[in-house]
Amino acid sequence: MNDLQLKMLFFCLGVCSLQWLSGLPSLTVLALLALLLLGLYPWVKTLSLLVLGFIWAATYAIGIKNSQLPSTLEGQDILVHGRVIDLPANEEMSTRFLFKVDAVIAPMNIDQFPKTIKLSWYEKGKALAPSETWQFLVKLKQPHGLANPHGFDYEKWLFQKNIGATGYVRRSLQNKRLAVSDSWRVDSWREFVRDYLDKSNSEYIGVIKALVLGDRSGISAEQWQVFRKTGTSHLIAISGLHIGLVSTLMFGFVRRLTLGFSSIAMHAIHFACIASFVSAFLYAALAGFSVPTQRALVMVSLVLGGVFWQRHYKPSQVIIIAVLLVLLYDPLALMSPGFWLSFAAVGIILFALVGRLNKANFIAQLIKTQWAVSIGLLPLGVYFFQQTSVVSPLANIIAVPWVSFAIVPLLIIVMPLALINENLGMKGVGWVNDLLSFLWRYLQYLADSEYAYLSIPTLSVWACIAAIIGGVIILLPKGFIPKPLACLLFLPLVFPMKTAGLETAEFSATLLDVGQGLSVVIRTSTHTLVFDTGAKYSVKSDMADTVILPYLKGEGISKLDALVVSHGDNDHAGGAKTILAGIKTQRLLTSVPSQFIDYPTTDCEGVPPWEWDEVTFEMMSSNRLGLLSGNNASCVLRVSSINGSILLTGDIERLAEKILIKYHAGRLSSTVLIAPHHGSKSSSTDEFIAAVSPQYVLFPVGYRNRFGFPKKSVMDRYLTRKINVFDTSNDGATQALFKTGMPPSVSSFRQNNVRFWSWRQESVPYVE
Repeated sequence: MNDLQLKMLFFCLGVCSLQWLSGLPSLTVLALLALLLLGLYPWVKTLSLLVLGFIWAATYAIGIKNSQLPSTLEGQDILVHGRVIDLPANEEMSTRFLFKVDAVIAPMNIDQFPKTIKLSWYEKGKALAPSETWQFLVKLKQPHGLANPHGFDYEKWLFQKNIGATGYVRRSLQNKRLAVSDSWRVDSWREFVRDYLDKSNSEYIGVIKALVLGDRSGISAEQWQVFRKTGTSHLIAISGLHIGLVSTLMFGFVRRLTLGFSSIAMHAIHFACIASFVSAFLYAALAGFSVPTQRALVMVSLVLGGVFWQRHYKPSQVIIIAVLLVLLYDPLALMSPGFWLSFAAVGIILFALVGRLNKANFIAQLIKTQWAVSIGLLPLGVYFFQQTSVVSPLANIIAVPWVSFAIVPLLIIVMPLALINENLGMKGVGWVNDLLSFLWRYLQYLADSEYAYLSIPTLSVWACIAAIIGGVIILLPKGFIPKPLACLLFLPLVFPMKTAGLETAEFSATLLDVGQGLSVVIRTSTHTLVFDTGAKYSVKSDMADTVILPYLKGEGISKLDALVVSHGDNDHAGGAKTILAGIKTQRLLTSVPSQFIDYPTTDCEGVPPWEWDEVTFEMMSSNRLGLLSGNNASCVLRVSSINGSILLTGDIERLAEKILIKYHAGRLSSTVLIAPHHGSKSSSTDEFIAAVSPQYVLFPVGYRNRFGFPKKSVMDRYLTRKINVFDTSNDGATQALFKTGMPPSVSSFRQNNVRFWSWRQESVPYVE
């Protein structure tokens, strides 16, 4: 590595160092660092670039932070003027889209307002097109997401995308289109192509749109499951692989074509480079210049520039210059797993194949490439996604060439044909569908195998680094370091070091942040119970899939000893069937067995107490005569041991609370209480709170939920008794821990996982 490359590397490391901060430095601190940098630069040039990288990334992040919605504007009606950007996602009951704000019409004189906001419009038949100019009356909130261990960090994603607020369009006569889309804009062309493809009856139209436009919204949950299990998700979008393929095919075609004309043959390479770049640029434009395509376009441009001007670049130079250019343009790009995976994949291929003495044939080279990528990306895949596909090499050895050399080239030919003759274009789409159907049968077969993929608990950074070193050693030429020795470095992936577990009579209760809903995971030393499963929002989305299952997998839980569904409301039972399908469950207890006719159930009413690992589980009957229904018929569970107790109440209200006091008064007392009915006025009576007498109360509520839970009057009842209060909208997932020799404790995910992009409470949340 030469001096210039070392300096570039140090700059990139400086950019990367920002990711470890819990908060951003002030502009004053950055100014002082800049002055220090100027003073030290003549003596420590390389190290100074580390500081420069940090200053650049921090300044960029501060700009994004300062453009987010102020808390004072949350929940207000705001009239904005701007433009629809990217492709709107049209669903059955709503349209989701990004909106570039040009001006705030009312209220006036707003100093700080986000440039880009993410909106939902809950009205049928409201068609939006990219690049259209609109006036909307909106209600917004700050960038806020669910905060759970092992869950998707939505706030991080919003920050990286520079989305300063989320919200919805209000019903109003002020909502009106001001100008139609400009036909010359890229997004308009993307919309035209999407509308054309939607005319097709293709079974795999969602996959086709992903390959043509980078729009993956049409892929079904079942299809995603197959792609994840087979490790082929990387193929289902316009990726660096596809950009490079299109560029290479165009380069070869134009070079051969121009060599046939003697008058321009001497410039064949130049024409080929130009055509290759233009084709890569247009294909990236079809994907809306997404971050992965930007990276690929940078790398392709560097390679083509070297060929055009007859400069020889080493592969390592191309990679580090590409990384530098990407981080100069967007220093927060490395917040995305795709950044690490895409550059790592290129580096692995170059490391494993370039400069080797023995040149294999095409098939052998393809197998070797797939082997190298599978081994090299394994640690990163497990670190980011807590799972790995066992059948990935078998899947990709067929899928990569099939998609790259058959499906994508055919799509490149089909799209221009559609402009000439619509019927011919549709026939071409049908051919693509047939090719995908053939591939799908193969992938489905692999995905259905019993051990298609492994779920692995969350890794430490050091375990990931050790496995990466092991992968480098394995990919080295023979004779350097014994390969079996390198395999030992992969052991932390398969057998991660466990943190101190629970002993007999100890247990934990984790109230997950599932928005306006409820889900609690109870763990003893050898057993796990889930109480309620959050809401289901659509065919593709429920809290079980996005929060509960990732949490269980991240904690290394492969089976449930019991699932309790307290009652039938969506915010408690919506994800139950996803849980039952996604993880082996021994027992299902519920007050609504009629909702689970396909599963063996036990009515929670009258279930005798049971014991796991010296921890007692007792269903507290509130519906003794079967006269209660709805919220008041909720299963109520008390979990206790010598170390403390917790009471889970579902959505019970005053009547059920009164019955519990009458029949179980002596056994209601608990260290921790999950607040009945999310803190509604119809629950948490003074008598009930006195009977339970908790040290802690936990409210499962959504951020700025439409019900206004928890109600201030209810909150005051707990606070006047000096009961410690937590709620998921402000604290995220909250864990109560009952350990021997220690007082019961409650901790929140947000308190323990603060990052500079994280939402922070700025105002009093409890307003009547």
